[in-house]
Amino acid sequence: MEELLKLNFTNIWWAIGAPLFLMILDIITGYYNAWKNNDVSSSAMRDGLGKKCAELCYIAIGFLFKFAFGIDVVMYFMVIYVCYMELVSLAENCDKLGLPVPEKWKEKINNKEDNNNEIK
Repeated sequence: MEELLKLNFTNIWWAIGAPLFLMILDIITGYYNAWKNNDVSSSAMRDGLGKKCAELCYIAIGFLFKFAFGIDVVMYFMVIYVCYMELVSLAENCDKLGLPVPEKWKEKINNKEDNNNEIK
């Protein structure tokens, strides 16, 4: 059972670098999507960057649990959760930009514009 819960990055810097890299890609694709649709908005950017700051806080809490309390699982969960959120957001951005996204993924991702059109 201990082996099952034992996650480990090859280097602790991956726990910082992987989510940051995905966040940067998400910001770039989100901004490009807004620019392409002539929808660049400082308030939308503030909201998005606020969410990124919250995600960084999740990771910081995970590191706190790892180094202060010796609980590695919390850090790994937080890092994997943030990476998952960023990957979903990247898939949404790629879908909006017209890049090929597998049909099964399109069914699962939550594009707000698509949902709003269906409600009307």
